[in-house]
Amino acid sequence: MLVVNIEVWPWGREERKYKIGEIRAGNIAGGRISTYKVRVQQDGYEAEGAPAIDEEFLLRDHDRSAGALALIPDALLIAVPLPEEGDGASDAGPGSISPDV
Repeated sequence: MLVVNIEVWPWGREERKYKIGEIRAGNIAGGRISTYKVRVQQDGYEAEGAPAIDEEFLLRDHDRSAGALALIPDALLIAVPLPEEGDGASDAGPGSISPDV
């Protein structure tokens, strides 16, 4: 099972860290192309309009030769809703980096 904890470290200080989410992915089918039972959880942050997320689903046809980290973006694409058009969000999408950076 792959477990990813998402933490905030205020001012980069580990002693102040707190968990805001988690991704769990467990392989339920053998072979090079596999199926995973996935849970994505995120605490909501109303001040910024970030919704709470608690989704469980099957991620099918994952190529295990892509490596364990490839599961993370695949899971997030399914679990995290994209901002709706006209809600004031950037056209670049969630978490996008500006080309100037």
